[in-house]
Amino acid sequence: MKTTSKGKLLSKVPCNDDLFEGGAHRKLAIEISDEIRNDDNCTIIGIDGGWGSGKSNLVGMIQKELSMGTNGGKYHFFTYDAWGHQTDLQRRTILEELTSDLVKGQTPILNENSWKDSLENLLAKKKHTSTKTIPAIGIGTIVSLFTILLTPFVTHLASLVSVEWLKQAVLVIPYVAAYGFFGYRHYGKMKDKYKQDFTWEKCLSEFFLIYKDDIKEETKFETISEKEPSSRQFKEWIHEIDDGLKQNNGIVLVLVIDNMDRLPKQKVQELWAAIHSCFSEEKYTNIRIIVPFDRLHIRNAFQSENLVRQCDGKDNPITVYGDDFINKTFYIVYTVPPPILSGWMHYFKDRWKEAFGNSAIVDYSVLQVYDMLTKEQSPRKIIAFINQFVTIRNLCDERIDDKYIALYIFGRSKIIENPLEEILNPSYLQGLNFLYSDDENMASNISSLYYQLSLDKAMDVVFTREVTAELDDNNVKVLDQLRGNANYWEILNHSITEVSNIENAALALEKHFGDNSSHEASLIWDALYMRSNPGSATRDKQYEEYHGILLKHISEKKEYYAHLLTVYHANIYDGFDLQNYIKGIDKLHEFISEEDRKISDRKTIISPKQYLQLVESRKDNFEEYGLVVEDEKMDDYLVNLDVNKLADMKLYPLLKNEVELPGYKEQIKQLVAENTSNIQIETKLLYRLKEIVKNNSPIDISIYLNDNDIYKMLNALSKDDELYPDVLGMAISRYSSGNVYIREYLQNSIGTLTEDQTEKVSSCIEYYICYGDLLLQLDDFSAMQYVADIARKLTTSKYGVSTMDVKKALVNYDTIHEHLKLESHVILTRFNGWKKYISSVTLEEVPSLSISLVGDMKNSSELQISKHCLGMVEEYLESLDQEAWKHSLVSNDYNFKLLCVYHPKSLAFYIDAFKEIMRGYALGNSDTSISNELTEKAITILNDMGYDSSIVFKEVRDIFVNNSCVNKDKLRYFGKWLFLYGNLEGSKKSLNKILRSEFLDDPEILKLVSENKSVVKQMMKKADDTSDFTNKLSALTKQHEDDDGLKSLCSYWGIDVDGSK
Repeated sequence: MKTTSKGKLLSKVPCNDDLFEGGAHRKLAIEISDEIRNDDNCTIIGIDGGWGSGKSNLVGMIQKELSMGTNGGKYHFFTYDAWGHQTDLQRRTILEELTSDLVKGQTPILNENSWKDSLENLLAKKKHTSTKTIPAIGIGTIVSLFTILLTPFVTHLASLVSVEWLKQAVLVIPYVAAYGFFGYRHYGKMKDKYKQDFTWEKCLSEFFLIYKDDIKEETKFETISEKEPSSRQFKEWIHEIDDGLKQNNGIVLVLVIDNMDRLPKQKVQELWAAIHSCFSEEKYTNIRIIVPFDRLHIRNAFQSENLVRQCDGKDNPITVYGDDFINKTFYIVYTVPPPILSGWMHYFKDRWKEAFGNSAIVDYSVLQVYDMLTKEQSPRKIIAFINQFVTIRNLCDERIDDKYIALYIFGRSKIIENPLEEILNPSYLQGLNFLYSDDENMASNISSLYYQLSLDKAMDVVFTREVTAELDDNNVKVLDQLRGNANYWEILNHSITEVSNIENAALALEKHFGDNSSHEASLIWDALYMRSNPGSATRDKQYEEYHGILLKHISEKKEYYAHLLTVYHANIYDGFDLQNYIKGIDKLHEFISEEDRKISDRKTIISPKQYLQLVESRKDNFEEYGLVVEDEKMDDYLVNLDVNKLADMKLYPLLKNEVELPGYKEQIKQLVAENTSNIQIETKLLYRLKEIVKNNSPIDISIYLNDNDIYKMLNALSKDDELYPDVLGMAISRYSSGNVYIREYLQNSIGTLTEDQTEKVSSCIEYYICYGDLLLQLDDFSAMQYVADIARKLTTSKYGVSTMDVKKALVNYDTIHEHLKLESHVILTRFNGWKKYISSVTLEEVPSLSISLVGDMKNSSELQISKHCLGMVEEYLESLDQEAWKHSLVSNDYNFKLLCVYHPKSLAFYIDAFKEIMRGYALGNSDTSISNELTEKAITILNDMGYDSSIVFKEVRDIFVNNSCVNKDKLRYFGKWLFLYGNLEGSKKSLNKILRSEFLDDPEILKLVSENKSVVKQMMKKADDTSDFTNKLSALTKQHEDDDGLKSLCSYWGIDVDGSK
């Protein structure tokens, strides 16, 4: 609710009436009035009540009550304001004010003539004057003395002048100057100081007084004092007044000493002493004293007099002297009763109507705020509150609700101390917190009241200014308080456009936002970026923290990144802070993608020394920093380094792709050859030499060191020296050179190497001999096991880039495998590292590949080199014609052995060759045959290929059945496979044409028949006539009566031993 009418201020003067329900104050006023009228012993009355409780109003009601009736004119009230006279002498002032009122007041009571002298004497001030006269030496005296002192000098100067008139002029110059100066000073004094006209008469008079010493300076000292009457004098004066009142129709003086409880402690004690001594201990016939006071204030004034007892570390009062002083001073003390709830509300509403008109109705929320935030109700507090409300309502935005004005009145003191905190998070709400803590409109209304702005602009204007100031100062206190406020983002948007310190603002927002990546926060960051005026000149010459913060959050990352690089590079000079530049770029790279980093191709040349520092600091990505060096300068810089520094320079592997350093390379080569006697330097130089190797090719060490130098170093070193592995690697690489000393040393002096020593040699030997060549020479080192150990270590571990001719290695696989003593899969896996070169193994090289290699590759067929070589093998086998296969089958040569290890899914020429051999031998057209073992392998290959071997042997069966060309040799050769694949039971003639009775007496054939008895039984069933077969078996059984196996066989076939079936 809003109060729309313009209010008027209420008077704070006591109304001398009881406006509260119950009339408690009126009853009390009547009681006190009766006491004054009827009790002659009652000379001093105390009225106890808190500030604003209505004590002054009660006094007015007493005065009003006593003035009523026939004796109303008998009582004269005089109020002494102790608070208004707190800086005066209290006793003197009381007498002065009281006497003046009685003598010269509106209704004089005492005779002015009789009190005139006494009053003047009381009011008179004592004045003491002392005068001190001091002779004065003025500026004229000083000038005159100075002129006299100059006279001899001017006289001498004039004597030097030959012209008479000029000599006279020189002599009078000092006097003219002195008199002129004195006249000028006198003129100024008369005009400025005395405001008088200048006359030459006064000027000359003062000038001549200088010589009479009549000008003096007088200083006067005046002391004015006021005397405080003594207690005795005070009491005598009061008694005289009392006597005067008796004589004047017995008028009773009611002296009210008011506002005493507003005095400081010391003043309270002084005045209290005067009251007690002059009024409590004295009796007056026509004088009554009323003293309104606040008991708490009186207690506090006399607190230092209390008796205390120490308990639990605290002072606990035993006797409170303030109460004793009150009781001892007053004849009687009345307490002003507080207003009851209904009473004060009624009073509040009446005063509200008085302020805003009879039609104005106070909003309940205002009464609620006043009630909850006021500890004790009093008329004064109600009037003060309404007056403040009226003042604020007349000035503020008319749209503000009354309740907010009420809240502002009670919270104003705290708001003044801490405006922003109290506006956003008010601490003064107390019991009303549950109503207003979540009120979205409260902050804007309170802000409008405090800053006296319109409701629309209150929050934005004020907080925008505050937030802007804090952002410029890298502070986020206000922003943190505003977080969650309805106008938060709008205020922040306005503030960002006004900031002047971009760095501090960025740092502050980083603290405030944290990980907030909302759309609103992104817009704020972009606004700050635009406020920074990107692309313009900047005071920052290198990376600052806020650069990274801005880049992290803004959307225009590429543009800002390019701008920063432009600034940084524009300020690069010889000796600039490289490390800060590096750290800055690193920080920027945290917030920008690798793709966006490519937008800048800026390159700035720096000194060789700084470039080396850059490479040392950022070995992995130094080229990303946009810093380069001139090749020639870098080369010269390295060449001119001291040999020790050059030997320690480990950055060439990083530099070689960026800078051409021909001079450096030559310098290293030369120094290696020159420092063989200095093992420490040579060790480092060899590292540098290894760094400049091109294309990872082994170093031809003979270019730099001869074999004798290598031998000497071998003898000079122990196996544990740092240089030893390199020198041993050199010696092994030179073994084939034929140097006798090296060969003998390697064969006889090395012995064995420990695992660690082998590891160290393995790590460096490839700088001097490639891995492939070492493998190929293993047979030469067969007597030196440590070389095989090194080769084995190189096979199972990698020490950089290895080189090898994979074709040569595969051709010599069996020898390598034998010396390495490693599983084939391990070796082939290592060889697979050269898979991109395996294409060098062509069809022509297949016969060079060992059978064991092909077999091992078949077991490691997942390797790329295995796939390629097996493919070549398959292609090779398929390239052989039928005659070649006939030869291979008969001779069991490389081709057939290769086929046994690895064969394709189909091989037509091989199949036809096998069939031709089988057919020719069966027909008797050829004596060529294959051993049973090879035939078994050949048939296995056919089966592996998925070929039906029965085709071959059914044809052989039919040849034997149709051509009657079978004999014992052929049956012994083909018999096993005919029973397995020839389907003998499928032909009626098989029994009589193939298992002819004359063959049965051959033990080998009989055994064959016995092993395949089930097939034979089927053949017997199929045959038209089995008599020859059965008769022969019967005869054999009779012939070999002891052969139970033969009997059992005949029984199985159902042949009677008597020869009948």
